[in-house]
Amino acid sequence: MKKYIYIGIAVLLLLGIIGVQQARIRTLRQDRDVYRQNMTVLLDSVERYQTREGLNAATVRGLELKLSEFKKYRADDAALIGTLRTRMKDLERVTTAQTATIYELSTVARDSVVIREEYADTDTLTCVEYRDPWIDFEGCIDGENRFTGRIESRDSLVYVEHVEYKRFLGFLWRTKRVKERRQEIVSRNPHTTIQSAEFITIRD
Repeated sequence: MKKYIYIGIAVLLLLGIIGVQQARIRTLRQDRDVYRQNMTVLLDSVERYQTREGLNAATVRGLELKLSEFKKYRADDAALIGTLRTRMKDLERVTTAQTATIYELSTVARDSVVIREEYADTDTLTCVEYRDPWIDFEGCIDGENRFTGRIESRDSLVYVEHVEYKRFLGFLWRTKRVKERRQEIVSRNPHTTIQSAEFITIRD
């Protein structure tokens, strides 16, 4: 009788070891798939295009990093996030975008007379002014060729996230496993071009 008990215990132990090994293999395969996906994303450049309205947009595919990897490889971003009203352990997604805004201005200079009471003198300034929904620019050059002015540039970025799920056997019903995440980033300022972008999901 004891012989069968020992055999049963051995079988249970063996099944337990096999189950642990299978779980470990699944985890390693998932990590391998994530690293392959990350490598593809890092090798791909950001795809830039224009919307039907002529606005500049970009597509960026998502990276998946563990929190420890994010702190290591994106230390500057992690340091900045550490100054916010949030806890690092609650971090889920981080998106960064670098933009360049280039204006080609054309306006007419005008003369403006300034009365300097403390010197009982007048000064003629050459001034320029330009305004549109995205930029305000104004400034004057005085008699000594010194320029003083003010520039205010405005922008608005829109982030749209897409999630593509894996399908059972590759083509049947949709599963809960994520195949790819990507973001579309659009600048509402027609003068702005998105130079680069990064979209990171923090994984367990």
